[in-house]
Amino acid sequence: MGNEIVFNGLLVLTSLMVIIFLSRPVLRNNQKWQAMLTPLSSIVGSGFLIMAPLLASIVGKLSPLAVLGIVLLAYGIGHVIRFNICHVEPRIADGTLLKRTKEIEYIGNIVLVLAYMVAVAFYLSLLSSFSLNYLGISNLIYERWMTTSIIIFIAVVGYIKGLSGLEKLESLSMTVQLAIIVALLIGLGIFGMNFMASGEMLEFVHQQRPISTQIQMLAGALLVVQGFETSRFIGEKYSAKIRVDSMRNAQIISGILYVVSVILFMPIVQNIDLIHVELADIIDATGSAALILPLMLMVAAVMSQFSAAIADTGGAGGLLNENSNKRLSTKVAYVGVSMCAILLVWSVDLMEIIALASKAFATYYLSQTLLALYYCRQDCPAKSRMTIVQRVLYIVISIILLYVIFFAIPAE
Repeated sequence: MGNEIVFNGLLVLTSLMVIIFLSRPVLRNNQKWQAMLTPLSSIVGSGFLIMAPLLASIVGKLSPLAVLGIVLLAYGIGHVIRFNICHVEPRIADGTLLKRTKEIEYIGNIVLVLAYMVAVAFYLSLLSSFSLNYLGISNLIYERWMTTSIIIFIAVVGYIKGLSGLEKLESLSMTVQLAIIVALLIGLGIFGMNFMASGEMLEFVHQQRPISTQIQMLAGALLVVQGFETSRFIGEKYSAKIRVDSMRNAQIISGILYVVSVILFMPIVQNIDLIHVELADIIDATGSAALILPLMLMVAAVMSQFSAAIADTGGAGGLLNENSNKRLSTKVAYVGVSMCAILLVWSVDLMEIIALASKAFATYYLSQTLLALYYCRQDCPAKSRMTIVQRVLYIVISIILLYVIFFAIPAE
């Protein structure tokens, strides 16, 4: 018992040390770090805790390979968007882009802003539902009012303080979240070493499906790591180079976190009901690694949904500002996105339309890939043309995204 108390205390102390480290002025005043918070918040907040059980319910022991494939594909899509930031975006700004090329960009942006509105409403609805259920309250009206209050709070901060205000909320949320994730990985790592030393074998009880169905479900899981594209829409404050670097860094950091966490979660996940995966069950199961982890992860789960919603609000606001040729300020756009999210919260079943939002994100990624290919075929100077390797990579990504759009299905 004494050793358990010491171990739990060390995990708490580790989180506090990470919070102190990430709160240093040198990071708060670093543009690259601040620019990275938006994509990192959205990527990690989209599904860090759910990824391991989600993949285990689909492919069991092959989950580490599956998450590696998803992360690499997402990084490839990020490469496409970084190419467009460097080459297409300046031509949009100076008005020299061909009309047809600009239309591809515009249509993709419209699809994405709709997806962002649904995502904001969905993330915060999950936050409210989970928080109230943890307190023993199960009431849809209460959940909707709580969600509405949080959305209004984000809108007010965005309108008064602009992008900088939203970034401060993201910074606070991500600092706490990353601190807990570090403690989680340490706790799971030690639990995993003890599991290996015991000589036990991993055994996953999950629904057996045809390989074709598994691939369709894995295609849907791509959108769990959505969020890196938000770097594209914070140009109001950051240069193209900073946004490209911050997006790349956010994808590398989040990719490592996803792969490592899925591997370390395996001994825990095998004890969860993989037929009906629930976030609360995942959090409770971590208690077998350390008694303090369920409480810490409850906080992380709330913070992850909050930070993802803020990041997507920021992305949607910047996107609307860009699409309106700066006629609509980002501050007003934040309020507009928030109002639409509130309408969604009160008028539709978000669980039903989130699948459509996932396909909308894939459609946006496809439009960005086609934009890059079309731009280099019709519109770009010779010195900016992509290499043969890039062209082949982008064509392969386009084919995969088409598959996601038409054949991806949610995990049951």
